[in-house]
Amino acid sequence: MFEALRVKFLPLILAVLMTLGLYSPASIEINSAPQKSGNAVRVVSFNLRCKDDIYGSVENRGKFVCAALENYMPDSFGVQEATEKWLGILDSALGENYARVGEPRDKSKNSEYSAVYYRADKYDLVDSGTIWLSRTPDKSGSKSFLSSMPRICTWATLKNKENGFVFTHINTHLDHLLEYTRSRQADVLLGKIEELMKLGPVACTGDFNTGEKTETYKKLTAVLSDSRFVAKETESGKTFHNYGKKDLFHSTAIDFIFVSNATEVERYKIMKDTVNGMYLSDHYGIMADICF
Repeated sequence: MFEALRVKFLPLILAVLMTLGLYSPASIEINSAPQKSGNAVRVVSFNLRCKDDIYGSVENRGKFVCAALENYMPDSFGVQEATEKWLGILDSALGENYARVGEPRDKSKNSEYSAVYYRADKYDLVDSGTIWLSRTPDKSGSKSFLSSMPRICTWATLKNKENGFVFTHINTHLDHLLEYTRSRQADVLLGKIEELMKLGPVACTGDFNTGEKTETYKKLTAVLSDSRFVAKETESGKTFHNYGKKDLFHSTAIDFIFVSNATEVERYKIMKDTVNGMYLSDHYGIMADICF
């Protein structure tokens, strides 16, 4: 019984002590990332959890997230709930290897980005931008369809410096309240995706706040493929875990990596990394090795 209580509560106790500055792990060990073939493009999506809470401050969790990203070394990755504080942590730790694009969704304090990071040593930036998932996509801060807040989509069109291959990484975060809202936001998103697909293949990452049986998901998979189901090596399971607490509303994945149809995916992985049992966020990151 004591062992069960220790396993359950020790990570929370350590997280609180870290937040108070009374504990720091001697080292940060992350599960070994799988190897990818030379021609695969590794894409990651990660909802970072925007704020401090009893499960760990942004500063502390940021160290873990950066360690994981350095281990997985994605070609590009999209983040959700990324505040200025988060971007500062990521830029400081990864800045020599990565560049980023994206705008905040509005001008409020602690506004969030759906930024895209990419390996600056490997890719040139061809094009980038941010739109708002509203009736006026080019209007900064706009919202429609009963959305609880402005929601955005950011993209980066990237050209491989060695072979000239071009693909676009699109990253988004749909509203969390109504399926009607998400469905209409998906319409705006798909309009941009279909435009960007004229330049070459795409990967669309994000927290879509919806499961695979919904209208939103069905709209997206009418145009794109879910990497989970086309990957040669894959796994299933929830991506929002709420710090390991029971959650009756998110029993399946709500974070996805969608890819252009007829795209080969070597591997899809849920990044279940922890540090001393402490979670990096209330979501797991997800990863796909894609052969466009």
